[in-house]
Amino acid sequence: AEIRVDTRIKTDVKIRCNRPDIFILDKRHNRITLIEVGITSQDSLQIVETEKLRKYDLLANELGLIYKCSVEIIPYVMTWDGIVTKYHKTYVKRLQIPMNVEAYIQSIRASLSDILGAEMHKQPIPPLKQVDNEEDDVKTENTKNILPLILYGLTTAKEPTTNTNE
Repeated sequence: AEIRVDTRIKTDVKIRCNRPDIFILDKRHNRITLIEVGITSQDSLQIVETEKLRKYDLLANELGLIYKCSVEIIPYVMTWDGIVTKYHKTYVKRLQIPMNVEAYIQSIRASLSDILGAEMHKQPIPPLKQVDNEEDDVKTENTKNILPLILYGLTTAKEPTTNTNE
């Protein structure tokens, strides 16, 4: 398989949206997968997911003709606090991402959220071992080095939350 990240995909016809986040050419299964990743607000979640699907329609059609294969566009979109649409599980299954990897992605997202939140509000970044949220008295353990534990089945992380407001 050929995998390209954030790279322009050349086609016979000039296409404006020709730089998907991830491009996978699976020659064995005669299939191309275009993956678009997005982090957004809860208000824009469904809109961003739909835009990510439509953005590369023309590129997908052109690639299908060039490579004579099936082309799939998969959005991977969530909010900063881990809310996803009701379609997210379907996309994760189509990507064949194991739940332990999905959990790792969630833990990275949570760490980035803490860091960016502190940066935006010019507050000191909380220590990595434990974060105290004084508002609701909740303590969150750092998940920075949890991947090896998840991969070897020694621990698990929570599944993403589904947005039920749709």
